[in-house]
Amino acid sequence: MTSIFLPQVLAYRRAMLKARSSGNALADRRFAYAMEYKAGGDPASAAELVTQALHEAPDWAAGWLALGDLNEMLGRRDEAIDTYRQALRLDPADEAGAGARLARLGEMPPDGAMTPAHIAALFDEYAPRFERSLVADLSYRGPALLRMALDGIGRSKPFERALDLGCGTGLVGEAFRTLCQDIVGVDLSGAMLAKARAKQVYRQLEQAEIADFLFRQAADSADLILSADVFIYLGDLETIFRQAARVLVRGGLFVFTVQSHSGPAAFILNHDLRYAHSREGLAGWAAAAGLHLRHLDHASPRTDRGVPVPGLVAVLER
Repeated sequence: MTSIFLPQVLAYRRAMLKARSSGNALADRRFAYAMEYKAGGDPASAAELVTQALHEAPDWAAGWLALGDLNEMLGRRDEAIDTYRQALRLDPADEAGAGARLARLGEMPPDGAMTPAHIAALFDEYAPRFERSLVADLSYRGPALLRMALDGIGRSKPFERALDLGCGTGLVGEAFRTLCQDIVGVDLSGAMLAKARAKQVYRQLEQAEIADFLFRQAADSADLILSADVFIYLGDLETIFRQAARVLVRGGLFVFTVQSHSGPAAFILNHDLRYAHSREGLAGWAAAAGLHLRHLDHASPRTDRGVPVPGLVAVLER
């Protein structure tokens, strides 16, 4: 699972990439015009043109997704639901992300609404500009928050084996290389892993889902587990917490950030298609997994349109 946040425009970029391979020149042309109208602030004309494109290419999942997004913009909730469902029927792996949109509209359970195929596809496309966008545009400081949290509990000696969950391009690995003798990273996106591999800070990199990766780790095999802004793409963290507790040695630490909300639910799917977690939810999962809460405090890992995004940074100890 990759860290960080994707503006909704990335979904459109992905859709446009798919549009070029729709197999119908007329549909492609109308879709391109539609995106120009959308960019110009005329979603109604854009929706009409995408509808015309779909008459030419009715089995084109990305076109249905784009029409759903436009229907949402226009306040056509029922039409948006129908078009997202059509996109999901045509693409059950849901590379384009129709399931998350249906969950946002209350038409699907929120947990698991973001499929691995969707996340991998988005970050494969995002990889070339990931760090530039993150640091320059979003003032990202996730790895720094993890370091500060560790410093705050007074941990000073080096770690023998660290796991970086959702390592992305390796920003966390770079921040922790002086503290760890051995770092292993995992991510869903092959393109992101290629960027991380080039930094030569990881002994091993794997392309896998986080839960599957943790299941394959031996018990008592790591003394540090890190995850910076990865859980915005995961809802229920119970399995992750239990597996982290199994993999950690006694006294080992699990350090991570989340986007937060103040309601009673353990997690919610926000309108921006990112999960937000509550203090109570994190504390409950930690207790159930047998992890001791050493630190849990408010900390914003990034901004959104110049405004700090609410978040939490946590240190759990086995």
